[in-house]
Amino acid sequence: MRRSAAVFAFVALATSARIVRAAEPEPQDLFREATEALAAERLGDAVAKLEALGDRGVVDAVVSFDRGIAYASRARTSAAQPGDLGRAVHGFEEARELSRDGDLDDDAKRALGSIRTEIARRRARAGESAELAIGASLGRALVELASENTWAALAAVASLVLSIAILARARASLGRAKVAANTTIGIAGAALVAFALLASGARDVRLHVREAVVVSPGTRLLDARKIVVGGRDPLAEGARVTLVEEEGGFSHIRAGTLDGWVSQTAVLPLAKRR
Repeated sequence: MRRSAAVFAFVALATSARIVRAAEPEPQDLFREATEALAAERLGDAVAKLEALGDRGVVDAVVSFDRGIAYASRARTSAAQPGDLGRAVHGFEEARELSRDGDLDDDAKRALGSIRTEIARRRARAGESAELAIGASLGRALVELASENTWAALAAVASLVLSIAILARARASLGRAKVAANTTIGIAGAALVAFALLASGARDVRLHVREAVVVSPGTRLLDARKIVVGGRDPLAEGARVTLVEEEGGFSHIRAGTLDGWVSQTAVLPLAKRR
C-alpha cells in the first residue's frame, strides 16, 4: 500500500513537471513577447523576458542589444532602478562582442557613448570623478587596435612580402638591388613577427580572458582581505574590467593599474563569440 502511494506521488510529480515545462514559452516566443513589450514601452516586462532568455542560455547579439535598450529606457523613467545604466552598458558591450553586423556594432557604440555621458554626468553631480575609462596595459591596448583576423591577415601579407624579398635577393645581380632586397627582408621579417604576436595575443584574449562590466553604482574596490581600499572613488558604473577569478561571493578584477576585489553581484560577465 505504501509502495503504491509512493508510485502515485512520483507519477503525479513527473506529470506536474511536464505540465510546467509545456507551459514555458519557447525562446523565440519569449523574444517576440519581449520585443512587443519594448515597443509598447512596458519596460519592466521587456527586461524580465530578456533576462529570462539569458537565464535559458540564449547568447545572441540582438537579444543583448535589446536588453541594453530596455535598461537604458527604464533608467530614464520614474521606474528606474539602481544599476539600470550599468546593465544597459553590459547589454551593448555584449552586443558588440557577439555581433558580426557592422550596423549593429555602430548602433551599440553610439548607445554606449550616450549612456557613458549620462553616467559621467551623474558621477560629477555626486562629486566623484567623471572619468569612466580604466586604462588597459600597453600590450592589451595594442592587441585591441584590430581584430584577431586583421592581425592574422597582416601577418600573411608580411610573410608574402618576405618570401618575395628573399627570392629577389637570391636572383639579384646588382648591388643596389641586393641592398633593397635586404632592407625589405628586414622590415618584412620584423613586421611578420610583430603581427604574428599580435594575432596570438588577440586569440588568447578571445579564448582565455574573461571580461565583465561593473553594474552596481557605488561599488567599492576591496583589497585581498576584502577591506575597502581607502582614498578611491567608487568604481564607475558601466566600467569594463577583466575578471580574474571568483571566490566566496567576491570577484577579483583587474583593469590597467586597478587590481582588487568587489562583490560578485557588482559585476556581470560578458559573453563572447567563439
